Amino acid sequence: MEYGIVSNIQHYSLQDGPGIRTTVFLKGCPLRCRWCCNPETQNAQPEFMKLEKIGRRMSTDEILQEVEKDEVFFRRGGGGLTVSGGEPLFQGGFTLALLTEAKRRHLKTAIETSGYGEQELVLRIAEKLDMIYMDLKCLDPEKHRHWTGVVNDRILENICMVAGLSGRGRFTVRTPVIPGFNDTEEEIGKICRFLKSLPGELSYELLPYHRLGRDKYTGLGREYPMGDVRLSADEISSLREIVRGYGLEATQEGAEGNWPSML
Repeated sequence: MEYGIVSNIQHYSLQDGPGIRTTVFLKGCPLRCRWCCNPETQNAQPEFMKLEKIGRRMSTDEILQEVEKDEVFFRRGGGGLTVSGGEPLFQGGFTLALLTEAKRRHLKTAIETSGYGEQELVLRIAEKLDMIYMDLKCLDPEKHRHWTGVVNDRILENICMVAGLSGRGRFTVRTPVIPGFNDTEEEIGKICRFLKSLPGELSYELLPYHRLGRDKYTGLGREYPMGDVRLSADEISSLREIVRGYGLEATQEGAEGNWPSML
């Protein structure tokens, strides 16, 4: 039986895939995005946020016993298990084992990932998934490293690979729109042209920057890296029009709070 480090299991999630989901947040991430709203999942080991211990060792069976408590909701609405983080590829072997067992139990599966992982591992994990959500933050490798701590070559390779494998409705690329980083017509246009060049079918979402994770940094004794910057509704609306001009979807119209859990 495989074991991994889990930061949280969230029931009744509505933004982490179709239907009502149970989202399993794994600990550990190789990226250090300045806007990260789950900083308590970045470090691989358990830690304290205020007085709460974040992170515990759990087996695949323990996790799925918890997930299956929501099975009645899955059957009614087409929901299921979403693996998030942190970065699920950081605990790649465990993520693969968890998804393999979930499919054996006939659960619908999804993942939220930065796409930063070895291509062979991503391919094996993709075979166990009904839905894949992957970030594409910007195309420039040095700019990507400056804002996230890593270059984006692996991410771009994995997006290309998964796009070629995916059928309709299975693969969604997400761009968190971050002030000062990628919130311009030029940056979003570059991403749109790249996505239009890919084989297969995908959906695309623009996600407006929010500051919902700010208090977590205080709880961890860390300074929030983004300060007081904000993104207006008019700005995100203009960028969505650019996306639509390329013939791509521009979903996720909600305000703060209507966000996937990972970003």
